[in-house]
Order: sequence, then C-alpha cells, then structure tokens
Amino acid sequence: MTLDRPELDLTWLSGGADGRGALASSRSFQVALARSGPRLLQLAECDVSQTHVEQAASFSGLLDKAAEPRAGIMVPVLEDDGLEVLACMLDVRQDIVRAIGVFLNEAERRRADGLKSERDRRRFIVCRGQLRQILASRLGVSPSDVELEFGQLGKPQLPHRMPSRNLHFSVSRSADVAVVALSPGREVGVDIEAVLPVPEADEIAALCFSASDYESYTALGPDDRLEGFFRRWTRLEAISKGLGCGLGYPSSSDEKDWVVRSFVPKTGYLGSVVVRK
Repeated sequence: MTLDRPELDLTWLSGGADGRGALASSRSFQVALARSGPRLLQLAECDVSQTHVEQAASFSGLLDKAAEPRAGIMVPVLEDDGLEVLACMLDVRQDIVRAIGVFLNEAERRRADGLKSERDRRRFIVCRGQLRQILASRLGVSPSDVELEFGQLGKPQLPHRMPSRNLHFSVSRSADVAVVALSPGREVGVDIEAVLPVPEADEIAALCFSASDYESYTALGPDDRLEGFFRRWTRLEAISKGLGCGLGYPSSSDEKDWVVRSFVPKTGYLGSVVVRK
C-alpha cells in the first residue's frame, strides 16, 4: 500500500498513486506493516466491531445484483438522512475526458501528467473532474472555482471561504469505479474495493483487524471468508478516511463514534461509508 501525500490523490487513504485501491498492493502493504510493527496502527482504538453498523441487507445476494453505474455519470447508490453516496464508471471516451479535464487546476493537471499509464491518467482526471462537478452543484459555483484545502495528513476539505464550509466529502476509487460520499455537517469517510482473491487476506487481517473483528473473521467458513474480509477492510479504511489519518498513523480515542453503512456500488465491488454519530 503506497500512501499518496497531500499534493495529492484524493484516494490516498485507500490506495496508491495509481488509484487502484489499497489491496492492489497488498503484498507491499503487508511488508510495510511488518517492518513498522502493527502497534503503529493503534487498532485497539479503532475497533470496527464497536461501531454502530446499519446494513440494509446481506451482501451475499447483492454482489451479482447491483445496479450498474454509468460511464462518466454519477448516479446515487445510497441516500439516507442527508448522506449521499454517488458512483460512476471511470473508463469513458476521450472526448469526455477532455471535457471533464478542463475543470482541473494546474496542480491537478501536473498530478495527472505524473502518472505513468494512460489508463491511470484518464481515471484520475475523470474522478477529480466528477468530484469538482458534484461539489460545484452543491455550492452553486463553477467546477473550476471549487477550492480544496488539506489537513495535516492530506485529508481534503472545503476551505472556509467556500460558500458551504459545512459540506463534508470523501472519495474512493478502485479499478474503473469511483464513489463520492457527501454529508452536511458531519465528518464522512468512504471506501470501495473490487472483490478479488487476496492470497494474503489472513495475514493482513491478523495485522490490521481488531481482536474481536479478527476473531469473527476467522470464525467464518471458507465460502464466506472473502466477503467477510472485504466487509471489515472497507469499514476500517472508511473510518480512517473519516478521521483523516491513514492506517499507519496513531489515532484518537473517539474512533468508535461512527455509523457505518455498507453498499454495493457495482457488481463485484463492496463499499462502506461512515459518518460521525
């Protein structure tokens, strides 16, 4: 797992510079954690099992029944009490990439230019441009006029000079899917992952899950292990993003004060979004 720094990919808390999601580099992530030691994570203070979880339905029947998001168009996948989660496909025609790309500022264009592959540049531009369009629609400004500032560890937020400082947001992308979570007045974090086999899942779970979460994970049968791993992982990532700290940083003692909602942004993907209670 390569953490992107404040200059910055908005998804740095859940993925590397290529935007693939944290688990795309899971072997590197495991090695990095082994070197630094698991106590750096302060996991006893971020016990996902202690959060308030509201889950509409089991994922078991949803992984192959999710409504498909559309290319380049943000569609709602979850709405509840002011919380919104919108999803879109990032692989779009080049003319759409160019149209969306005009909204990016100079730093974002440099960021895109620094990505090695054309696919990753395209996905970054579409994700960032879509974020700007969504925020602009809520703020009543042009997408090019949306300003972002970043916390000490790189968490993006709207500056006080923007017309609606009370709007909180979080972004995650994995492969060709991106989601944006919006919450008025409450901190929010979101994470999605493509559900693919993770050979190191048990080792990652032992390093990253709380004791109770790890115990419940290991109690699952073989057919439920993959889903169970991603359900716990996306919750843990979403909480770390809501707090504005990466999984490799110590965190405060109030991390249990979250409502967690699970969702399926696209067939074969799982997601979690959290808001402060």
